[in-house]
Amino acid sequence: MFHCQQDSFARELETEVVSCKPVTKKVEVDGKKQQVAGCELVCKDTVLFPEGGGQNTDKGTISGVPVLSVTRQGSTAVHFLSSPLQLVEGEKVKQVVDWTRRWDNMQQHSGQHLISAVLEREHSINTLSWWMAQTSEQKVGVSYIELDQPVPNSVLSYVQERCNSVIQSATPMTVTTYQVGDPALDQAHTRGLPADQTGPVRLVSIPGVDSNLCCGTHVSCTSQLQVIHLTHTESKKGKHWLYFLVGGRVTAYLQSCLARERAVTKILNNAPEEHIDLVDKMQKSLKVSQKNNSNMLKELAVFEANKIKQSDPKPLYCVVHRKEGDSDFISALLKELDDNDMLCVITVGDEKAGPGQLVVTGEATLVQAIGKELCVLLDGKGGGKGPRFNAKINNLKSIGQIEETVQAHLFVNYHI
Repeated sequence: MFHCQQDSFARELETEVVSCKPVTKKVEVDGKKQQVAGCELVCKDTVLFPEGGGQNTDKGTISGVPVLSVTRQGSTAVHFLSSPLQLVEGEKVKQVVDWTRRWDNMQQHSGQHLISAVLEREHSINTLSWWMAQTSEQKVGVSYIELDQPVPNSVLSYVQERCNSVIQSATPMTVTTYQVGDPALDQAHTRGLPADQTGPVRLVSIPGVDSNLCCGTHVSCTSQLQVIHLTHTESKKGKHWLYFLVGGRVTAYLQSCLARERAVTKILNNAPEEHIDLVDKMQKSLKVSQKNNSNMLKELAVFEANKIKQSDPKPLYCVVHRKEGDSDFISALLKELDDNDMLCVITVGDEKAGPGQLVVTGEATLVQAIGKELCVLLDGKGGGKGPRFNAKINNLKSIGQIEETVQAHLFVNYHI
């Protein structure tokens, strides 16, 4: 059993090196997966909790070097450090916990125990698994519990109130160790021990509420959870999740919501209580504008098609670009032209708005050849077969060179 499991409130530990080897691993740094050249360090003991039981890994430092993750291999904790240190067996090192992260992990984990216990004992809704979300300066992590059935809204409100009443009662949380097979464990809740479990097991209890086999670090009193907020539920394909926040994350989440509200208030220039009505009006107005814009584009497509059809003599090809156009514009134009023999090259999009669209129609062999050439010119990606070629294009600055490219292809291959 690790030192962090014997004393969840221990913040540092001096211990000895067992082994140290340089490795390169892909780990999450500042929210992104990165390859890091560091070392894997095993010590005689650890104050840094290794990821497990749904709880995130502790972080901190060893001899001043950042610890990016801790994993458990049987009865051994393996620390991954951000630098390839060369430490020898028996050398003394000082481990220091990132206490802010540890405290947050303890609150979320103990809070999950409380929520799951109330759901199971009082509503016969069982926990199948749970996931502790990572949190950062940019985003407050909302954790979830996977349940064996959905939670009605009326029950959700009651569970939140019940959990917070237990918090207010300041009930001590206890941790007791037993050997596997001890009769005292028969009444404890568990989803099974890990296959590589060795030695004694820990029973985490909230007297009168819950007794649960658990390897994680926990608060010592329910009052240290501060508050629990159940944000929402979700059901999909026969699975059911309950999302929650505990303690400091509730405050952080509220602060982020208020910051967003202030930002929206500034943009909309109205009071927060008027946001919903104003946004509803804006959405309805936008739908009307989009419909009007779509009708106008279709009218433009008809105009462009008639202008091409009225040309005398009939052109061998046509090149049309409409920067404010869309796929509906292209479809309307081709439908109005209704000419399978003429080579048509149509592009839509504005370089300031992102990728555009290219469509080439006409005689199959010619269409596929010119489509590929234009993809090179316009930095496009796409394809097709037969009389139609479609592509997404990124280089809209070269739109003006399309006709020249088409003419060159026709002259070289068809001497037109």
